[in-house]
Amino acid sequence: MAMKTLVKVLVVALVGAGIGVGVGRMMAPVKETPPTTPLGKLDWGNRHFAQGKLSHPRTDPETRQKLAYEGQHPFAVVLTCADSRVPPEIIFDQGLGDLFVVRVAGNVPDALQIASVEYAVEHLDAPLVVVLGHTQCGAVKATVESQGKHLPGSLPALVAEIEPAYRKVRANYPHLKDKALVERVIRQNVLESLMKLWERSPMVQHLAREGKLTFAGGVYDLKEGTVEWLELPEELAPYAAPLKGEKEDSAEKKQATEHH
Repeated sequence: MAMKTLVKVLVVALVGAGIGVGVGRMMAPVKETPPTTPLGKLDWGNRHFAQGKLSHPRTDPETRQKLAYEGQHPFAVVLTCADSRVPPEIIFDQGLGDLFVVRVAGNVPDALQIASVEYAVEHLDAPLVVVLGHTQCGAVKATVESQGKHLPGSLPALVAEIEPAYRKVRANYPHLKDKALVERVIRQNVLESLMKLWERSPMVQHLAREGKLTFAGGVYDLKEGTVEWLELPEELAPYAAPLKGEKEDSAEKKQATEHH
């Protein structure tokens, strides 16, 4: 009897262990596959940054050597503010040679910024252009607060580039004021900057219509560390950058169907 009892105990233990392993595998987190689209890579990296999980990729000596001898092939152009709190390579968790960054207060494109973007998309074949604004933007705040006031130095030239966004917000949201007004102008300024790139650069338009260039606009939250992607203006909607590729969408739909 003792032997039979021992056998039963062993059998139950082994079965239980097998079930435990199976349940453990089912409950274990599934490793997420990195996106393959340019915007997907930026979004993926930003989520890592916001969660404090930076990987600091492609900063090793081998990468430096390769870039020095083989040249650069950035997968995205990022036109963003000169604010010291908004470094694109860090907030998108990218490495050397990944991003072609153009920075200017208020993330507004004048002739020099547009020329820089054109160089990246035409000569370096960068397939994505991102305009990135951020919360608490000093340039936008200065524009809102300086209406009717004299500004020193060259600041009037900068404010003049942001004023179209300010006027549009005031016309559409006359009730907004103070912080709410500034934050709304920040969002609108991103869209206005995208439209300026589009309207002032026949080269950019041509590449987009050839299917070689897509666009995205976002606002980086200084406190949360996250980027909110904005809906593009109607003219640019056909050229909006996808977060996921076709294979990724299909795989996600298949996975969702299997779970149901």
